[in-house]
Amino acid sequence: MAPAISSQRQRPPAHRKADCQGLPGTYRGDVSAPGPSRFAAIARIPRFRRNELEGFRYGWRTHGDLYHVKFGWRDLWVCSHPSLVHEVLVAGRDSWQRINELPDGRPFGLKMALGDGLLTTDGDDWQWRRRIVNPAFHRQRIEAMIGTMIECGDRMLHRLGEAADERRTIDLMTEMKRVTQDIIGRTMFGTDIAEDADRIGDAVDEALQYVARRSRAIVNVPIGLPTPAARRFGNAIADLDAAIYSNITSRRSADSPGNDLLGMLIEAVDQETGRALTDDQIRNEVATVYGAGHETTANALTWAWHELMQSPRVLERLCSEVDSVPPDALAKLTYARMVFEETLRFRPPVPINGRVAMEASRLGGYEVAPGAIALLIVNNVHRHPGFWERPEIFYPEHFSPEAKAARDRYAWTPFGAGPHLCIGNNFAMIEGTLLLAMMARNFAFEPVHPLPRKPALAVTLKPKRGMRVEVRRRS
Repeated sequence: MAPAISSQRQRPPAHRKADCQGLPGTYRGDVSAPGPSRFAAIARIPRFRRNELEGFRYGWRTHGDLYHVKFGWRDLWVCSHPSLVHEVLVAGRDSWQRINELPDGRPFGLKMALGDGLLTTDGDDWQWRRRIVNPAFHRQRIEAMIGTMIECGDRMLHRLGEAADERRTIDLMTEMKRVTQDIIGRTMFGTDIAEDADRIGDAVDEALQYVARRSRAIVNVPIGLPTPAARRFGNAIADLDAAIYSNITSRRSADSPGNDLLGMLIEAVDQETGRALTDDQIRNEVATVYGAGHETTANALTWAWHELMQSPRVLERLCSEVDSVPPDALAKLTYARMVFEETLRFRPPVPINGRVAMEASRLGGYEVAPGAIALLIVNNVHRHPGFWERPEIFYPEHFSPEAKAARDRYAWTPFGAGPHLCIGNNFAMIEGTLLLAMMARNFAFEPVHPLPRKPALAVTLKPKRGMRVEVRRRS
């Protein structure tokens, strides 16, 4: 049986005991949820803004797995337990929806950059889009892409080899983005968009940084004011639109739109509704898949090497595994996959997941008003001592077959959960495992600056100021 939700003061990583208020979901009537006062919440703003993840860990230690805080127009319920993840994303999927609009109806968060797409819609509008995009991510189709992934990985190895031979340091974050952009461009959109990889990637990065800052700001200036940040955002959206729409136009005028995702989006008709995607809707799906398809995997690979450079035992076992098989078997290595899965636990690419209550609901047994926001702190759930043997240590054995079978399925949710489970989860796992194994087989890395690096949180989690390394060929 999973540990009950705790609302007493806690000190991770020590195991926490429940306070006997009841099992998750038990109705608690008018009992007030734990949480800081408004004054205490305001007083901690400066410290919280310096390190949001540590701020949520402080709240977890102080108030428990579920606590409540009112802050401006935000009515926040902060969740750090797998049962709460299930309650919001699975059992409550009709009551809790994505946060895409402000109370006055203005676009909010990812919708500002990506428009209406798989990451920003719910209900029937989401379902027919999912049906159209889903065939591109069937497992057999993804496995057929491994050859292209290897080709892109070989180009990455060539660049790393040049850096090693020239004794030149590199930013590993930049190189990981380069190879994952190459892969998503060539596997999903063909060489035409791949040639615009840097342009699209930079535009997506700038746009997502902007919406992340606005999402977290206490007070935002109107988006129409020409601030430097707003101008950069506008330029990024213009670059993104120009690159994507030009490719849509050229595909529509060709004899065949192609057999990749872009061609499928142009030709697809939903069998249940008879609807086809407009150019604007195709643009939104391309931006969504491209943005989500390279950023998170690049971050995860960078964090994997961040941890491997500090974990000689893990690195030695990984190198032993990759050295024992032929190159064409690297995508299916057991321990390499465990290392990548543990990276997604220890440094989740999207460490916070939010949903808004569309109606009066209950959460953890408490009454929740319409418009309340559930913040699922994935970073805390992934370090919950009730579900992880060594929550504060990078420990790939967390993902041995035996450990995975015994663990609550919602204790590890780097790709979300429920109907909105990330459509590209299998793609990311194959890609991440393969690239990690290819790198470990050929190169070793030494950090230029002391580790650990501080994390920087926008929409995704990445090392602050990148991660410069020396590259050395393995002898």
